[in-house]
Amino acid sequence: MIVMGEAVIATKMRNQSRRMASEAGISLRGLASCLSHSKAPRVLFFPSSGPEGASLLRAYDLSAALGGLGWATACVSPMVKLSGRKRIIRCYRPDLLVFQQCRHSLNDGDLRYGVPYVLDTDDADFYLTIPDLPERLERTSRHAAGIMAGSRFLRDWHSQRNPNTTVIWTGTRVSSAPQPRHPDRQSGNLPILAWAQAKPLDYHEELDLVLRLVAELQKRRTSFTLRLYGVAGPQDAERLKQRVPQAVRLELIPPMTYDDFLASLRDVAVGLSPIISASPFSRGKSFGKILGYLDARVPVIASDEGDHALFFDGRNGVVSNNLDEWAETASRWLRDPEERQQVSDAAFVDFQRRLSLDAAAARTDTFLRSIIGRPPSVPHYGLGPGLFPA
Repeated sequence: MIVMGEAVIATKMRNQSRRMASEAGISLRGLASCLSHSKAPRVLFFPSSGPEGASLLRAYDLSAALGGLGWATACVSPMVKLSGRKRIIRCYRPDLLVFQQCRHSLNDGDLRYGVPYVLDTDDADFYLTIPDLPERLERTSRHAAGIMAGSRFLRDWHSQRNPNTTVIWTGTRVSSAPQPRHPDRQSGNLPILAWAQAKPLDYHEELDLVLRLVAELQKRRTSFTLRLYGVAGPQDAERLKQRVPQAVRLELIPPMTYDDFLASLRDVAVGLSPIISASPFSRGKSFGKILGYLDARVPVIASDEGDHALFFDGRNGVVSNNLDEWAETASRWLRDPEERQQVSDAAFVDFQRRLSLDAAAARTDTFLRSIIGRPPSVPHYGLGPGLFPA
């Protein structure tokens, strides 16, 4: 079992502070270099946090990818205060701003930045009880030039407030490192069944589903290691140990950088993505950590919630709310690395076309240009209308 102690947590906090301080300088240098692209359309991204989680994928990485599609782009560090933001906007003269979520207090349409803005949202933050957040989200949605929603559920909420709302699934970089084939992943050890969810104890219904699946697999005498991610310290580890049957081999993985997370999935046999619609916040989830599974060629079993069924079709993964189907599929895949390889290879091809960073950037490019009235300078290939949600 791997557990992150207090000393490791303190070190991570110090490193995060250094990264944030560095990011402020990087952002300003990026602004200076982008100013030389006088004819390119300009967009400033305002991420809600440092380069991690959704901010990494939907702001920092997306901003860089748009640079290859003819944009002059930059991310403004979340450390920059309101006066600094306004100075940067005056200097950069952007055509458009992108607020990545409203969790940052300055991502607020009422602050009169003087430039049209787009709101990007990939979680059901309107269900959170953070003071002022639901109200800020509502008014920022209403006054935006457009909304980029991470799923149909979020699109439906925002479209009641803003008619110019579209779905743009979160995309991620495709790793250049070769992924081990499934027959080579076990190397004499038990195959790994993973639930890659940050803070699993915070998702009560989903954790219960995973544990019911574990019990069903035990009945089928299926051997495996259960790997849970996002376990932040000894207390959480102990609580999880008490929930998981002692006969099940358990690995508890602490929070880590995104690149380390992707690398950690290369020995996983089966990836789980449970979503329980009875949990209001979970209804806004879409592909999340599934992106990591796909990049690492891990076959996926997912709940029939969100937009999962628009991507997985049985050939490239399983979508179901039936526990028996979850157990039958997981048991079969854990025993059969060749079938896992076949399913994950098919999913990887679809991942590159539909859930990669390039795919997300192409969709974003089209949407942002429709707002500022500038035609694309780089053609998009392989992005037909049937590949994305209507």
